[in-house]
Amino acid sequence: YQRRVHGDQYFMQIALLFLAILVIACEGGRYHHFRLEDVSPKEVDKSINTAYFENRVDHFNLSSEATYKQKYWFTNDYWDEARGPVVLYVNGEAPASPPSVKSLPALYAQELKARFFALEHRFYGDSQPCKDWSLECLRTLNHHQAMADIANFIEAKNKEMKTPRKWILIGGSYAGALVAWFKSKYPHLVHVSYSSSGVINAIVDYYQYKYQVGIDLKKDARCYTTVVELVSYAVNIIQKGTKEQKDELKASMSASMLEDLDFLNYFTELYMGAIQYSTRLSLCPRLTAIGEEKDLKKRVVLYAKLGVSLGVTPKDYTLEDEKNTKIDRLKNARQWTYQICSSLGYFLTGGDNNPICPKILDTEYAKSICKRVFGTDIFPKYDYTNGIMGELRIAPILTKTVFANGGDDPWQWAGVRDETISNADRLVSLIKCDDCAHCIDLRSCLLYTSPSPRDLSTSRMPSSA
Repeated sequence: YQRRVHGDQYFMQIALLFLAILVIACEGGRYHHFRLEDVSPKEVDKSINTAYFENRVDHFNLSSEATYKQKYWFTNDYWDEARGPVVLYVNGEAPASPPSVKSLPALYAQELKARFFALEHRFYGDSQPCKDWSLECLRTLNHHQAMADIANFIEAKNKEMKTPRKWILIGGSYAGALVAWFKSKYPHLVHVSYSSSGVINAIVDYYQYKYQVGIDLKKDARCYTTVVELVSYAVNIIQKGTKEQKDELKASMSASMLEDLDFLNYFTELYMGAIQYSTRLSLCPRLTAIGEEKDLKKRVVLYAKLGVSLGVTPKDYTLEDEKNTKIDRLKNARQWTYQICSSLGYFLTGGDNNPICPKILDTEYAKSICKRVFGTDIFPKYDYTNGIMGELRIAPILTKTVFANGGDDPWQWAGVRDETISNADRLVSLIKCDDCAHCIDLRSCLLYTSPSPRDLSTSRMPSSA
């Protein structure tokens, strides 16, 4: 691969370091020249500085000069000021925190002798462009404004550094889509984009998510059977049971406040976040143990307790946070709901013949959520979003771009999976290892404090590369 990547130092270094992460066992000891011993995954080095950038509230309204303070972090400790590039870690749909110096973006910065930045997304955390989260204010919350934020930030920092530098953008999930879209829309400002689990295809009826969860669960037959039996029991009661039976079921899970479909949504999604973030191997024994309880009613109670231990409760499905227009810098439910309802989609529907999620949780149910939250008919025109952003069609066009997806990731079907388009200027990798799911590559081996996903060392580049 190194012989084929001729002429671009930074893309080659990123591609090779990416491959190194996949082939080095993460059971402890060393990764490259950085030690794992005594390193906390959340450790923040004193060299990481916090600052705020005056960015425009509306980049596309030239008559408005309104600005807001966008939070970012930086360090110059690794930087070769004479020749070094810049690594920018783009945050997505959540309040950002200071990046760990042991995170993958920081490791890339160290390897490349780069200046390192991490930028918080507008409307999340401390980066608030408006006085509240009313529908009127949220109209400037979209991926177009977010990319313009990045562009304005890069331009300003280039001016500060006197000499424009080569920028390497890194992002995961929605932010992974942002950095890929940015490479397409602002190619003059970015040299390399690294898109981890980047969901560049805006799919409204995203039934593939829960189908993939089912595929992942089937790797442990008893785990899968437990979930299927629980879901079948709950769906049967909600769709065919008496009011008393429904009330009893909900009460047993402290979910009496939920409407029927909201309850089914909670019930079927309760464990899925754990699958998404590569903890199936530790989750399934717990699910299997629940399945060994003969009494289905007791099984449901145990299932609810499992949800609480995973940080998932019925309150998360009441839409209280989604409806709250008051700014809370620790929350993201309303902002992200606006993004998916207005432009992106990604609604996790049941699809046809899926034993772990009923078909009734469909796009009509998604529309009802959007209307209940925002009080008006709002739903994404995904064909327009994909037409403007290019969806999967941009992948074979973009150069100096890395697309990485975990083979067990429920989000992979909205991203780039075709490894045959890898070449000297583009790397596509579907990371095929057990329990390697969402953004697994960004959580490098330095971040594992428990045994790493098995068989990570067997992952490899596609043969075409």
